[in-house]
Amino acid sequence: MKNMKNIKYFVLAFVLVGTMISCDEDILVQKSPDELTSDNFYRDQSDAEGAVSAAYSQLECATEYWSFAEVKFVIDNYRSDLTQYGKDAANYPNWTDIANFTNEFGNTQVSTYWTRHYRGVNYANQVIENVGAMTDEKIDPAIRAELVAEGQFLRAFYHLKLLLNFEEIILREKVSTSVGEAAKGLSPRKEAWDYIIADFKNASQVLPLSRESDQLGRVTKGAALAFAAKCLLFRSGEETDNKTEYLNEAKNLFRDVVESGNYGFALVDNFPSMFDGTNENSSESLFELQLSPITAGGAYYKFPSHRWLRVGDLGGWDEIRAADNLMSIMTKEGMTATDGGYDHRVVGSLVFDHPTYNDPLNPPFFEYTWNTLCGWYQQGEWTNEQLPGVDYSDVAFRKYLPANGEFWENQSSVNIPLLRYADVLLMYAETLNELNEPGAALSWINEVRTVHGKMPALSGLSQQEVRDQIEFERIMEFTMEGARFFDLRRWGKLEEAMEAAGRTYFRLDQHSFFPIPQSEIISNDALD
Repeated sequence: MKNMKNIKYFVLAFVLVGTMISCDEDILVQKSPDELTSDNFYRDQSDAEGAVSAAYSQLECATEYWSFAEVKFVIDNYRSDLTQYGKDAANYPNWTDIANFTNEFGNTQVSTYWTRHYRGVNYANQVIENVGAMTDEKIDPAIRAELVAEGQFLRAFYHLKLLLNFEEIILREKVSTSVGEAAKGLSPRKEAWDYIIADFKNASQVLPLSRESDQLGRVTKGAALAFAAKCLLFRSGEETDNKTEYLNEAKNLFRDVVESGNYGFALVDNFPSMFDGTNENSSESLFELQLSPITAGGAYYKFPSHRWLRVGDLGGWDEIRAADNLMSIMTKEGMTATDGGYDHRVVGSLVFDHPTYNDPLNPPFFEYTWNTLCGWYQQGEWTNEQLPGVDYSDVAFRKYLPANGEFWENQSSVNIPLLRYADVLLMYAETLNELNEPGAALSWINEVRTVHGKMPALSGLSQQEVRDQIEFERIMEFTMEGARFFDLRRWGKLEEAMEAAGRTYFRLDQHSFFPIPQSEIISNDALD
């Protein structure tokens, strides 16, 4: 975390403490009195907070310099019908197999995703058990309870990410201290939902309403409630027999986050600022991956992800691109924004041949325009005038590209939002609409449209029309944020969308979820 010190020290300590398994004593082996164990690591509040930092450290697989983008963005976005892999990605079949739905259970991106999320679960369990066991003499009881609640939130979050990607998962409720304890079977999906929702709810009872500036990035009560509500909404699409029950519970939780006035969340007027490093931990951020340009003390929390995401015309590695139809989808309402242009989320999400990117008096890419860069990278000529023989028609993603000098550097430290208030509002609207309250739903949709898109308000839509509008608004808001595949699945639209996108190998019964990784099957005696 940006404001938590010595993360690497504590992660190392957790690896040591969390993997110690007792064995037969050998009187010839002398134990060092300085050896870290669960009995002597948790000495005071500082150690407890360090343990929590370690639990945050596995978020979004942001743990290795090269593999961060190759795991996170491949898993989150390659399966979307609104993306396609870039020109260079064809060199990496373990990535493209995911996009083509030809991956097997030995795929390294999937197995890495599985392993790192379970490592996060393990670190969170260590917080819950070991910090929770600290005496009042070692730590203030109120602080102890809050740190344990953070552990519960993170355990729920890691389990949730796994449950979204795998049909059944292993619920790891405690620290495993032996090989026998580590061997555990898959839990039924309903049991997993129960467990995750309970963790989020329990955490919300203790977490603070807000954080001071030196604790930015650490979770709050509002984030826990919103995630619990999200789980209930998603679950309502899977367990239709209990749909109304889940929706009503989600409605109450969303209403508290949105309408109680307790949390201070608000939409950000400048949409792209949430993704380019200029407005991190904003009023719209409920939960955000904290990266940092600071490398003092050996810390390194910046990655070449921006180069991975950029197309070749922007000097990038060209690993992911917008689908050919994404521009037409996002501009289908025409130039109807209040300023006479497109919905502002179009230019906020995409880079293309547009006046915003071709103004020589205000060049967006640090002295360069889209025209200039296309001309240079394709024909080696520096000019803002469009040249014959140069293709200016590319549509690239803008999100997560730095707005500062890091754009041209090898590493980027731009934070990545993991839950935004716009998502909460649109999920709240969806919940209300599914409970047959389309008018109430539309008011929250309009709030997102007018603030982020500068688009006119809508009125008089039927329940089905509101459903369709929510799908459109979620495309406008969350392109490249890893939401699309899971949205399609819970709406029952995966098969239709993949067929339309030309993903000919997709089979609903085989590819709605990833297979359990081969590495887990081999190492876990409880799995067949």
